[in-house]
Amino acid sequence: MTVEIMRMQRVRRRLERAARCGAGVALVVGLSSGLAGCNVDSFFDPSVTGSFSTTPTSIPILTRIDVIERDSGAWASATPPTPADLVPQDVQYRLAPGDAVRVDIFELLREREMTSNLRIIDQSGFIRLPTLGDVPAAGLTLQELQDSIAERLLPLIRTPNVSVGLEQGRSLQFTMSGGISGTGVYTLSRPDLRLTDALALAGGAPETTRFVFVIRNTVLDEGVSAPWLHRQEPGAAPSTPTTPPPDQPVDIEDLIRKMPDGGDSAAPRPGALAQDGRPAVDIDDLQPVRVSDRVPPKPAPPAAGAPVATGSGIAMGGPGGRSPADSFVFDMAKNEWVRVEGGAGVGAPPTTDETERAMFAGRIIEINYDELVRGDPSLNIVIRPNDRIYVQPPDIGVVYIDGEILRPGVYSLPTTGPLTLSRLVSAAGGLGPIAIPERVDLTRMIGDAREATVRVNLAAIRKRTEPDFFLKPNDSIIIGTNWIAQPLAVIRNGFRMTYGFGFLLDRNFGNDVFGAPPTNVGNQ
Repeated sequence: MTVEIMRMQRVRRRLERAARCGAGVALVVGLSSGLAGCNVDSFFDPSVTGSFSTTPTSIPILTRIDVIERDSGAWASATPPTPADLVPQDVQYRLAPGDAVRVDIFELLREREMTSNLRIIDQSGFIRLPTLGDVPAAGLTLQELQDSIAERLLPLIRTPNVSVGLEQGRSLQFTMSGGISGTGVYTLSRPDLRLTDALALAGGAPETTRFVFVIRNTVLDEGVSAPWLHRQEPGAAPSTPTTPPPDQPVDIEDLIRKMPDGGDSAAPRPGALAQDGRPAVDIDDLQPVRVSDRVPPKPAPPAAGAPVATGSGIAMGGPGGRSPADSFVFDMAKNEWVRVEGGAGVGAPPTTDETERAMFAGRIIEINYDELVRGDPSLNIVIRPNDRIYVQPPDIGVVYIDGEILRPGVYSLPTTGPLTLSRLVSAAGGLGPIAIPERVDLTRMIGDAREATVRVNLAAIRKRTEPDFFLKPNDSIIIGTNWIAQPLAVIRNGFRMTYGFGFLLDRNFGNDVFGAPPTNVGNQ
């Protein structure tokens, strides 16, 4: 009877001990869940981030972070090709310096003999012929040059017989530059030369090319155009001024009639030719490029009460002082940098009363290279004279990653394609044990000597609830943490299988749980 009572007491003690142990485990699990929040996976291992969903998701990758970057990049004004860009134009060839022409004149030096002269147009646009001297040739067609020489021969020959031929032409050209091996100036051999043919002439674009840009500019001011394009013949009447003298009244109705969309004139259609045989300019497709007429004025004097650079301070400002926020002054008394409000003093922006005039008009055509090589005919545009073809090379540079990452350091951007934030973290070994993926800071250069920092959520990016973004050269990423990360790591390490859930019992208490060990009665 006594043995049964002792056995029942032992069982009761084991049950009480098990209940207390279960309550303790439940308390620890409840506390851990409360500290970790709803995301249980991030508590056990914060470095494991991802969607882990059976439902497929599709989300874009950002090329620009609009919070800190404005859409004012180098190719922000690029537009896709239009149907007019696919139509060849019958462009009339006009001579230019460097062209070689052959001029045959009958009976110039001797009777019944043809005088042949091979001449190269000089840099001033002239060719020198016997008896005639310097004859303007640049800017003229072959027929116009032939008629001009015949007219000059009238005092010498009653019925001049002149023939002008082009031996070597350099007027119709286009330029190849960028990430391509065959950069240089190429001759436009035919009017229907297309973009794929031009790339083939330059050796082909690399397989990593994403975009090709075709830049087309048109001169709007004769002051920046070639002088032979608006040269007047000796004795010719001067050209009519485009603007009336200041002492004459301005006829508004006459100006309206001269506008492309008013009066008797109409805007040229895409692909149309002007009266002189040149391609007409579609003003709607062109964007003015403004050039300042005057040198920027000197910075304004410091405003009243604004800190200035004296013996007790050092001024620091951005290049040219383009914005008021670029001006800082170091205050020795406070031992800190002080922002100069309104840009007064050092780095003050230039005044805005400068007059500007449009000297060029142009457009930038953006071509997706992947779609072009796959055979999209709407992207294989016709190359025009003086086009500049730029093959965009891959980004070259380094990015920096620091903080709670396993392998912090400097990483080079790959040449095979763009790099995203999530892929950079994977290349750096993944997150550290106390990293908080919701606390990631990105610092990016947004101008000359100016950078901006923005908080990004790596956990949301990998859960596919926020879009990832491409990294740019000199980007700096810092993986952060917080005050609760270290206690969570201690609690997480406390649940290691070796002694956390193994319930290793001390030898002094083993008999209370499992009973006394068996004894060998025979040896006694």
